[in-house]
Amino acid sequence: MRWVLDALRAGEQQGDESADRSARPPTDRQRAQTHLLGVVLLVGIVVAGIAVVLLFGASGLEAYESAAEIEHAEHSLLEFTHDTKTTVATGRSPSDVSLGPFDRGHVAMRDEAGRVTITRDTDSGGTEVLYNESLGTLAYVNGDTEVAYQGGGVWRTDGVGSTTVSEPGIEYRNGTLTFPIVRLDGSRVRGNAVDGTVRRAATPEQVDLDGRSNRTRAGVAVRIAIESAYCNAWERELTDSLEGSVTESCEEGKPQRVQIQLLTPENGRSLGGAVIGETVTANPSGNSEKHLIDGDVRAGTITIDDSMVNGTISHENYDYPSADEEVDRALEACDEFGTLNETVTRSGVHCVKEINNSHHFDTSTGDIDIVVRDSFDPPSGNGNLSVTGSNDLTIYADTGFDVQGNAVIGNPSNASQTRLVFSSDSAVQTASGTPEINALLYAPESTVTLNGNPTIVGTVVGDEVKLGSAAVEIQGDGSLTTLEYIPGAGPRVPYATVTAYEAELGD
Repeated sequence: MRWVLDALRAGEQQGDESADRSARPPTDRQRAQTHLLGVVLLVGIVVAGIAVVLLFGASGLEAYESAAEIEHAEHSLLEFTHDTKTTVATGRSPSDVSLGPFDRGHVAMRDEAGRVTITRDTDSGGTEVLYNESLGTLAYVNGDTEVAYQGGGVWRTDGVGSTTVSEPGIEYRNGTLTFPIVRLDGSRVRGNAVDGTVRRAATPEQVDLDGRSNRTRAGVAVRIAIESAYCNAWERELTDSLEGSVTESCEEGKPQRVQIQLLTPENGRSLGGAVIGETVTANPSGNSEKHLIDGDVRAGTITIDDSMVNGTISHENYDYPSADEEVDRALEACDEFGTLNETVTRSGVHCVKEINNSHHFDTSTGDIDIVVRDSFDPPSGNGNLSVTGSNDLTIYADTGFDVQGNAVIGNPSNASQTRLVFSSDSAVQTASGTPEINALLYAPESTVTLNGNPTIVGTVVGDEVKLGSAAVEIQGDGSLTTLEYIPGAGPRVPYATVTAYEAELGD
């Protein structure tokens, strides 16, 4: 490079002598020196440019290849999730799984990472732990980026916050909560690859939340808490999928922990009494020496002769909540509306267009909910809606209720077992005949008109309750006195199925 230095010195000398030479035309030698200097500068610029391109080009290529590997890892974990869900849910033979090998990231199996805890309030005011286990996490790690399988879902974090890649399978559908917990344990991790099989490690465990059977205790507060490095994404999943309220978010309380309460207890309203309403009137046609109401009457306005009531008459504010929200939620949860079998033994939710025939409900295996969209008219004659078993029947109706003939509804030996819940669009009446209704009849924004010769054992709740016949007989049932469950009074989960699975990643 000596010739380059000589040329630069020559250029400096030219600068020193430029004042003397400026007036003279350049010589051939001067022209040659100027040309040489331009070549040298051009070479320097080219060399510097190539260095910059090589430097930043290599960096860009590295970033591109790293992003491509992360995307590949994400796709592989989605396949792993599908195989794992299918295997643990069906109990089929182990599935072969493979992740990697990866060049820029590595795979980590964290047996104790992540935790789900399910608790429930007790009668004594304490807390009972129903489930408390780690989830286990299989993660692909590349710098600040992690893509991980945990609890049946796939999650991603870039060091700040987290997002859901694949949902964990929490679902509130047809009035039933499904929450599959998948706990993963494994050893077939080799630094930058996974090569082995995934199998069901134990018989699935059903976590009994005991929500429905405790409605007589004003509801049961059930809480689900998730502790996870992907807490923000878990929180969004819980709030989007479940009926309830977050009692502890990821940004408060214990770090990286979210807790949601599924069932809010309803306090302060009792269904004790035979008739409850905004207005209760009695203008009976015919003569009768018996009491029309055998039990207490509670209403804002009461127009009824004391002799017609064998119980106390209380003037009080009427503030019983609408059932519209509960009925609407039940309707929206139905995918389709069909017909109802003559005998119903399957617990859970049944969505039907109408009830116009006799049906028997056997609640031996669990509570039964019926959602009626179009028509709720028990048949005249001897049409019955009978109830047996130890659990409850609830009928949600977005339509009128017209009872005639000699129908028998509910269980005569246990009126609190049957609940008939009506939206504000429903008109409720008994028109003729000698029907017998053994139930809670809850129509808080409707007019309930009782004619004919009906016998109602239980409680009638209506915006306006009209007794139009001297043959009406309403018998308050003592089992409803402590019943504080009121439809639509707050978020609750009618049915909750939480199933805990164990998956093992091994040879």
